Amino acid sequence: MRYLLLVLIPIISWGQAFSILEKKLSEIKTLKVAFVQKVSYSWYPKVDVSKGFFYAQKGGKFRIEYEQPERMLIVSDGREILLYYPKEKSVIIDRVENNKSAVVEALFLLSKPLSEVFDQVGEIRRDTNTTLVLKPKVIDNNFHRVYVELDEELNIRSIRVEDKDGTTTTVEFLSLIKNFSPSEELFRIRLPSGVKVQRL
Repeated sequence: MRYLLLVLIPIISWGQAFSILEKKLSEIKTLKVAFVQKVSYSWYPKVDVSKGFFYAQKGGKFRIEYEQPERMLIVSDGREILLYYPKEKSVIIDRVENNKSAVVEALFLLSKPLSEVFDQVGEIRRDTNTTLVLKPKVIDNNFHRVYVELDEELNIRSIRVEDKDGTTTTVEFLSLIKNFSPSEELFRIRLPSGVKVQRL
């Protein structure tokens, strides 16, 4: 009887978690995430750890506020990207077209469907968590393989990306707020006074 019950309990089949996640992402208009970012290099034993907040709005607008170990601000209004380094009092401005990545647009910027960008090549289950193993459909030197860890409700817990050189970047989601109402200033590019500006 015990084994019969196990057979009757519904489980997530191959590909279903991917489809559900894609639907969940399509329903998000705005996003706020408190995160921890860990970067591991194949040639260096120390892991670089950063903490901060990430905001995104469907259509390509985003804002990243790095709080630790050093303050840095990255803002995009959908046309330009501003990188502000308070310690150096310097700003770099570039066009969004020069920095496009389908992987980033699908997973972070809410701009592309997952199925348009990735092939699912695996699914790993541990306890109540599911990890999707994804491979970009288009060759991208910065993203060789992507691992998306989901909780039992299929919300993202972490995203790990690997490049061909062995560098691994993991972004852990500490908290997530969906569909909030952003202020008008959140995604607006404003140059701080007295800074050195470099346009690429």
